[in-house]
Amino acid sequence: MTYEDDNIIELFLNPKSVAVIGASSNPMKGGHRIVNNLVSNNFNGKIYPINPNASGKIFGMNFIKSVKDIDEPVDLAIFYIPNRLIPKILNECIEIGVKGAIIEASGFEEIGEKGVQLKKEIIRITDNFQKIRIVGPNCMGLTRIDRDSNSDKKGGFFSSFLVFNKYLRGNIAIISQSGMLNGGYFTHLTTKYPGMGFRYSCSIGNKMDISELEFLEYFLKDDSVEVIAIYLESFKDPRKFMELCKRAKTIPNKTILLVKGGLTSQGKKASLSHTAALSENLKLTNTLIKQSGIIKANSFFELFEYARTFSMIYSHNKVLPVKGNISIIVGSGGAGTILADLCKLNNLTLPELSDNSYKILESIFPEWMPPNKFALVDIWPAMEKAIAYNQHPSEVVEKAYSVVLGQENIEGLFNMVFCSKQFRAMSNINLLINLVKQTNKPVFFYLIGEQREVKRTSKILGENNIPSFSNLESMVKNFLQLLTESRNTQ
Repeated sequence: MTYEDDNIIELFLNPKSVAVIGASSNPMKGGHRIVNNLVSNNFNGKIYPINPNASGKIFGMNFIKSVKDIDEPVDLAIFYIPNRLIPKILNECIEIGVKGAIIEASGFEEIGEKGVQLKKEIIRITDNFQKIRIVGPNCMGLTRIDRDSNSDKKGGFFSSFLVFNKYLRGNIAIISQSGMLNGGYFTHLTTKYPGMGFRYSCSIGNKMDISELEFLEYFLKDDSVEVIAIYLESFKDPRKFMELCKRAKTIPNKTILLVKGGLTSQGKKASLSHTAALSENLKLTNTLIKQSGIIKANSFFELFEYARTFSMIYSHNKVLPVKGNISIIVGSGGAGTILADLCKLNNLTLPELSDNSYKILESIFPEWMPPNKFALVDIWPAMEKAIAYNQHPSEVVEKAYSVVLGQENIEGLFNMVFCSKQFRAMSNINLLINLVKQTNKPVFFYLIGEQREVKRTSKILGENNIPSFSNLESMVKNFLQLLTESRNTQ
């Protein structure tokens, strides 16, 4: 895809040249961080730092007084200046043929009449955005990571918030009216889930011109994007949004997740002062989500936990469950009982084991504690038997996993692992990872034990695209989203 094909989003995400309006040599200022991010993310294009009051160099580049002093074509201008200065410089950008602008400044509709008048002036200057297209205002820029896994060119426009280039390439795209999802919360995500990779993170702010619709349509066409996580306070065009979401149902491995802000009276007030969004009511939003067939999350935590799960499942080409038949392997009878209850309450079934499967399990269990006839395996008695007979616990683990994952009517596995330095050999995480990679069924891990070991194990699993959870409820809820997605696409 190229923006010569009249795709404006391609221009914003892959510009050949960028003018930074408000570039600064002061590391504490957002204009400095914009340039720093472009440089440190190996932006593959020309950078023009613009500041009429600055002299000298920034990252080896000369400051330029005005965009009108640039004698080469400029694709994109990033504005980090006070809102009152924007109309004049925007007009200059139009004069030299700049095609797109990211306006990061706030102080538009969200502040009242003064901001509304400023918006009207920009609409007039741009001839209702016919002369130049705009992302924002009141946003935190765009982040793009090259689809080529051998490339180090990321091109992140984290802009004003912080300098950051430690994120990983992946299959997740973010569209957000909250700038923090391309700033502080993005940082939180990449450190909380170090194995979680991204393709794009797009802050759209007040969406004066370009909205969620253009980005969503672009991501539907991009086969490197498999999970689209969206935060909105209002819909630009609910009908068009619904049409695009329905289109996603016809594309393999393309899941859309949504958190909608402003569903309560207090939330509506907050969104009005945040992005000037006139939020839709809860009933309308729920109807739209239901008819669109997308997955609703209730918080940022859920949004990105679901995104992580789908990302990992798609990365390993796992088959989504259809019937809701699940198996459980635990080392605790109590955890197994609670998990069985949670499964039943959420309409998940623990099917009966076949005679052959049961006989194999029976052979590794002690006579005093035979296995269940259904797909709940409390593996601890079998481990005790192995230890008593000087067998390596890995033999028990391999047999138990092979039995439940090999049974045709089982669609996934919930697994509890106790994490302790003393029990590393018994949990044998590398063996488990190999077994998970050999199956096309989703396998989720519930990790408990020493916190340091839990973090270590979670990191190892994450690096291998295997979801792990710190509580049983989240594990079940995430599996349910896989089930919902598969049923929505049927």
